[in-house]
Amino acid sequence: MFNAFRRPLALALSATLAFTALTACASWDSPSGSTNAELIEEIQSEAGSTDPRTFTGMSLVEDIGDVVPVADNPTPNLPVSLTDADGNDVTITDVSRILPLDLYGTYSKTIAGLGLVDNIVGRTVSSTEPALADAEVVTTGGHNLNAEAILNLHPSVVIIDHSIGPREVIEQIRAAGIPTVTMSPNRSIDSIGEDIKDIAAVVGLPEEGEKLAERSVAEVEEARTVVQDLAPDDPLKMVFLYARGTGGVFFILGDAYGGRDLIEGLGGVDMAAEKGIMDLAPANAEALAELNPDVFVMMSEGLVSTGGIEGLMQRPGIAQTTAGQHQRVLALPDGQSLAFGAQTGELLLRASRELYLQGGE
Repeated sequence: MFNAFRRPLALALSATLAFTALTACASWDSPSGSTNAELIEEIQSEAGSTDPRTFTGMSLVEDIGDVVPVADNPTPNLPVSLTDADGNDVTITDVSRILPLDLYGTYSKTIAGLGLVDNIVGRTVSSTEPALADAEVVTTGGHNLNAEAILNLHPSVVIIDHSIGPREVIEQIRAAGIPTVTMSPNRSIDSIGEDIKDIAAVVGLPEEGEKLAERSVAEVEEARTVVQDLAPDDPLKMVFLYARGTGGVFFILGDAYGGRDLIEGLGGVDMAAEKGIMDLAPANAEALAELNPDVFVMMSEGLVSTGGIEGLMQRPGIAQTTAGQHQRVLALPDGQSLAFGAQTGELLLRASRELYLQGGE
């Protein structure tokens, strides 16, 4: 067991493989190719001079499909010994039954991108990839872990973080003898590469992790270039709203939840961050009037749960904002909106197409 290193908010990991140090950088004969070239060509051919502030109505980004893996049937280099983000020493000897669990669905997408999608035995509701449609959901009431469901899957390793819980269930899984690795990712656009490599190290695929990280970062940079060309010189003002149902679960997403990262990635200005909102803040009429965005960003299922555009317009203060007056909502797939992982480049492209070209229409 090697001593763990720590970097702020990232996995405290010192996994050591039989033949290579985790910290070594892989060398690639050729860079990983983007999977978004065709989409970029379509967007560039549709680009015009229309002012996006004249657009009205909802723009929906459809669910993004499965992650294209960087390898087929890779052979993990096991065992892996590490110290996780909670200070637990863990040894992984078997990755045949992986259970990746986090609020955003990032870990399952990363595992799939590494070429181990067939090894995933369960999921949370945020892991909406088509390849996992038949995998058992081990959360109840949204994102509460179901210990019995998890144990019944007999996972060989659980990869998890504290975006999901409760903690008592995580400890119950660990106490049952299941190797459980607690992560602490930065989860931002700029940390995508490092977060991917951390997961890859846990499952014994550091070279595949380097390759997936390289491709994912390159695709984000491609997307940023396209967004820069599409976005107006005077950026759109945006606010990320989180809604569940028609009751009190209606919040403005603060900086700590990734809203700013996403909105700035789309070439906009996050009005919540501009006003210093870091956490979740009630989306009441007073707050909405102060923020007054041009566009509301929402998770598509959250929008549906609150009654669609019609239901949203009934919320106090919504109709009085500029976005409300134009019923301007950008709806993103729940399992992709804040995942910040292997498909973020594609998400930025598809979302910017809806924002600035209204889907090419």
